Amino acid sequence: MGLTARELEVVVALIRGCLEEPKACEKPKPEVAAMKHQGVDEAFEILLDELETVLTEAREEAARASRAGRYDEAQALLAKAQQIEKFTGEIRAKRKEWEHLSAKPHRTRKPSAKRLRRGERTLGEDYRLPILRALVALGGEAKMQQVLERVCAEMKGRLKPADLQPLPSGTELRWRNTAQWERFKMVNEGLLRRDSPRGIWAITDKGRTYLRQHEG
Repeated sequence: MGLTARELEVVVALIRGCLEEPKACEKPKPEVAAMKHQGVDEAFEILLDELETVLTEAREEAARASRAGRYDEAQALLAKAQQIEKFTGEIRAKRKEWEHLSAKPHRTRKPSAKRLRRGERTLGEDYRLPILRALVALGGEAKMQQVLERVCAEMKGRLKPADLQPLPSGTELRWRNTAQWERFKMVNEGLLRRDSPRGIWAITDKGRTYLRQHEG
């Protein structure tokens, strides 16, 4: 499932948040600035990866509608795909602006053989229960790396070849990025704590209830 319009707005807001200037009386530490740069790079990468998925799905839905003779629906879906493609171009342009602003050239994106089609990568929602189970096993909260190690162990036999490939930037494996994005959505839904320290994932009572309801 692709991003909703609201989720896209939130990701853009996250990118803007990473770009916020420090207060005049505060001089950012070099390591903090580096973490912000990395956070912006990863936010752009997540957003662009999700947009590619949404665009592919819109085109496939348009093709199915056309084959079924639903031409008005197909036309509307193609128009939607064009809007998504235009928006994706705008985000790519913004990333280039960020590369200049950060004075840290972005790694050259490795050309991909083809865009991922639906079904070629594991959906974000498939990471939801493994994340919750990992947190319960770890006592309710843990560092991101500890959670992802357990998620990987549980999903090892289910991950697809595309999940194990690095993103075009080469900074992160696709499955890790997808899991981190799903965690972001789970925070917005109240399944994970929003106020946990940086780098710490923590389950909420609502998250425990959700896990019990969906186990088995």
